Amino acid sequence: MGLDINKVWNLVYPPSLYCICCGNLIDETRTYNLCDHCITHIKWDTESPREVDGLKMFRCAEYGIYERTLIFSLKYNGKRYIARDLGRMMADRIKLTGMDFDVIVPVPMHEEKEKARGFNQAALMGKYMGKELGTECVAHGLIRGEHTRPMRGLSPTERAENVRGKFKINEKYVKMLQGKRILLIDDFYTTGSTARECAGVLSEAEPQDIVFLAFAAKY
Repeated sequence: MGLDINKVWNLVYPPSLYCICCGNLIDETRTYNLCDHCITHIKWDTESPREVDGLKMFRCAEYGIYERTLIFSLKYNGKRYIARDLGRMMADRIKLTGMDFDVIVPVPMHEEKEKARGFNQAALMGKYMGKELGTECVAHGLIRGEHTRPMRGLSPTERAENVRGKFKINEKYVKMLQGKRILLIDDFYTTGSTARECAGVLSEAEPQDIVFLAFAAKY
């Protein structure tokens, strides 16, 4: 039998023991394993999906210090267990819209970067979303073919140029995606360059619809 990584995480980081944002002690009654202070300071968004620069999208929350703390703790501090609750938050956000999707496709990382980090945070969040919704998450539906420069500090024009032509559909899933309602997901949305590039590539599979969901976004 293989090692169940989820059981290992539960032993090392017991659910409902610490707030996943600030680390304060909590009990099992706390929603998303957030303390009262943190959950009330997250800038939750309940608006309907909107079109932003040609991209149909929505978000769980506005980008702010608490939202950034959650994502940075997951991405850069290796706290993978946070993905469970972020996935639940995103699943609940989908339920709030009343929309249904056939497949979840996370924004990909370059293979070497994913190996170095040990995981793709968007794919990990998508995995837990899929479990909550009963929707398949295709972790490698998209492929990031080339390295890109870090986006931080780049202008919107530079960001768009940085990711242009860097993504492609995984040929194994083209037929599967055809005619489907696709939910494209990522952790953050800032200028939307990456999301629009990925949506444009996914459109080559001729899906029924593509909607983008970010955990946190500025728009």
